[in-house]
Amino acid sequence: MSDSPDSLYEALQEETILGPEHHRFKLIKQSSTHPLGQLWQAEDLSVTGNPLVTLLILSPNLLKQGNFAEGIKKHASLSKQIQNKHIAECYGFFTEKSRLLFLSYEKLDGLTLQSMLQKGSQLKPAQQMGLIKQIAYAIDIGYQKLHTPHASLEPASIFINRKGGVKLTLFSLRETLESVTSLLSEPFHYKQYQSPEAFHPGKLTRKTDVYSFACILYELMTGKAPFSLDDSEADRVRRELSQPAGLDDEQWAELQKALSTNLDDRFPNCTELVKALFPPEKEEDSKEAEKAESSAEQEADKKNAGVADESAADTGDSEEEGKRSLKDKLPSLKIKLPSLPKYVTYSLAGITLFASGYLLGWFVSDFINFKEKDFQALQIKKQQEALQQMFSSIQAQQELQEKLEQEAKAKDTDIEILKSDLAVARMLAKGAEPEDPGNQIFKDQIDSRNFGPEMVLLPSGEFRMGDQSGLGDDNEKPVHIVHIDEPFAISRFEVTFAEYDLFAKSTNRPLPDDEGWGRGNQPVINVSWRDAWAYTEWLADQTGQPYRLPSEAEWEYAARAGNLTTYWWGDNMQFNMAACADCGSTWDGKRAAPVGTFPANSWGLHDMTGNVDEWVADCYEDNYDLAPIDGSAYRKRVCKDRVMRGGSWFEISRLIRPASRYRHPVDSKRNSWGFRVAVDINK
Repeated sequence: MSDSPDSLYEALQEETILGPEHHRFKLIKQSSTHPLGQLWQAEDLSVTGNPLVTLLILSPNLLKQGNFAEGIKKHASLSKQIQNKHIAECYGFFTEKSRLLFLSYEKLDGLTLQSMLQKGSQLKPAQQMGLIKQIAYAIDIGYQKLHTPHASLEPASIFINRKGGVKLTLFSLRETLESVTSLLSEPFHYKQYQSPEAFHPGKLTRKTDVYSFACILYELMTGKAPFSLDDSEADRVRRELSQPAGLDDEQWAELQKALSTNLDDRFPNCTELVKALFPPEKEEDSKEAEKAESSAEQEADKKNAGVADESAADTGDSEEEGKRSLKDKLPSLKIKLPSLPKYVTYSLAGITLFASGYLLGWFVSDFINFKEKDFQALQIKKQQEALQQMFSSIQAQQELQEKLEQEAKAKDTDIEILKSDLAVARMLAKGAEPEDPGNQIFKDQIDSRNFGPEMVLLPSGEFRMGDQSGLGDDNEKPVHIVHIDEPFAISRFEVTFAEYDLFAKSTNRPLPDDEGWGRGNQPVINVSWRDAWAYTEWLADQTGQPYRLPSEAEWEYAARAGNLTTYWWGDNMQFNMAACADCGSTWDGKRAAPVGTFPANSWGLHDMTGNVDEWVADCYEDNYDLAPIDGSAYRKRVCKDRVMRGGSWFEISRLIRPASRYRHPVDSKRNSWGFRVAVDINK
């Protein structure tokens, strides 16, 4: 078999190991083809934990162009300088000994804006706005860091990750791409979106990116690109575009400015275009329209499906889960800028005038009475020093004011980006099966300063529930198959004191006792099942998302993380993997450890074994004869005891197995009891 670069490139397959001796990668699966080669998901074998990365393996055919490799190396070097969450991070440029060349990027899910547009995906206004703001932010940040435009923008270069949203690629590569156009098996489409001046040789400005961004906006709003790949510069000048249905006359006029052939008419950057196109009042109108549409859909669903009511006669618990949209709960965020009070300004002006007059008087006196010259000179010097101090104070106040204004603007930008991230994350999580459980994490916003627990998206699937090692009690039997039909999310850590205290203070509930062990990042303890359920209802109300306690089946499914062994790491106890009575940690038998102290399981979840016992939603039964097999919680009208899972710092290691279960009354609480939360994704 030939070991030429071409033959090795064609033979790439799963499990292939490649890279230089000092840095090896293992191919997992091919994501897609790419104009420059092949995109692969891979494990980085030279980094602790073997994290997933995306490799762009370059076609050997392109290396026939002498300057291509140098251009790619320059791109990798420049990409490292940007360091922004909405620009795909490039880890480096690598050469296989067989002369295969490839780039290593952060993991990209494979979804691009181009594929979304081709599928005709219908985005809600909030989702569309989130994408638009992130793309504009990425383009502008790239220019600020590199002082050069992207210059080759197209929907295919805009990746969208489930975790993290927009990931812009191919920065500062236009010249390199131009050099290999004739060698590409499939063309890039950036010329379809390029500005008229880009048809001519010469240095491009950031306003060419504004034009390309405007073309992408037009396609997002209409579903059709304004120009084709074959359109010339003249076509762009002559063609009259139709007004998008979603834009009023004022907005259409702003978008046409960005598409002007005259550079002076265009906006200075993409962010300014977005601000002009979607001022606050336009965004509010869009949100109201979306809210009305959502309400109409909900009313229609109610009429078609009916409303089912359940009551819990003994406990009187209401277990309805909030299902309002995230957009209804994100507050309008404003940062008030501090300013100098008027009386301070007037006082400073008066002092200045008085001091000036005082100095003038001394100067006049110096001419009238020469004998007092020395005395007056001394007084003048003192007054000059006083004035200098006063002016220095005013200057310091001005500098402080400018600094506060800059910080406030930065906070406004961060908040807007965070809101956009959240909208995109929710859009991508809806109906999605996570490819890599544990790697897709999100937090829902409670208010302008606070967020809910970190949530980990888990896939649907099935598993064997119950005691499979022979170490359990009768209440862990019979072993049965459970089907988890829909993806859901569960909190990465046990709910902390910091998270629970926010709820308690907001609802005027007593704060639980921390036993003197500290609050903050400690798992909340001394909470009853009712307390835990009340927290989930409050969290659902604040975020507009259906938060709840996990079912017993969901909890064991998450704790096992795809494993059938006694513990998630294997069949034998290993020291210092958890906190229990005999787990070999410094916390054993003493108190709970801060959340995240011990390693996460295979799905990125911490402390599912030991630390604190965790309440779940189910009513307790002595065995699994009546247990649901669809992953839902077991409920009955009279429910005095609820199930608890996971074991604690107080129990022996046999009781911290994923299969172990026990019961406690709904109103009881203890310093080894806590909980974690779950949320439905497709509701």
